[in-house]
This record gives sequence, C-alpha cells and structure tokens, in this order.
Amino acid sequence: MQVPKDQGLFFAVFVTLCLAATVVLWMSMPVHQAVELEGEEEEAVEESEALTLPPAVTPEERLKKMEVALGLARAVISQLEESQTDKPKK
Repeated sequence: MQVPKDQGLFFAVFVTLCLAATVVLWMSMPVHQAVELEGEEEEAVEESEALTLPPAVTPEERLKKMEVALGLARAVISQLEESQTDKPKK
C-alpha cells in the first residue's frame, strides 16, 4: 500500500467520512420510547412516598455523642495505663 502524499488531507477525509457514516447510521435507527403501563405510574408514586429521609442531626446532638465517646475512650485508656503500671517489670 502506498503512503498518500498529503497525509493530513487523507486523515481529515477519513475522519469526516467516519463521522458522516456514524451520523447517517444513527439517524436511521428507530427511536425507542419507553411505554408506560397503567399500573406502573401508581406504583412509582407509592414507592416514592415510602422512601423517607432520616431525621437531620443538629451540631449539638453530634457534639454530645462525641463527648460521650471521648469519655469512654478516656476511661479505657486510664484502665490500660493502670493495668500497665500494676504489672511487674521483668
């Protein structure tokens, strides 16, 4: 196969033909539209009503939970430190 003399022109024509073929084939495809059945619309409404969001958490509630968790962590750390000091060193 011979190399074309103007490779840029060859590439441009090749890309243009590919794009044109893609657009022609795309336009010739049938349009697909979803068909809604009578019962599906009512079910969709019922499902959306069934979905509920969890209640919003306020910063004060979150801070209280974090203080409780930190208190428990401090208690565990103090117990671990006491158990380390009670063990005799070898």
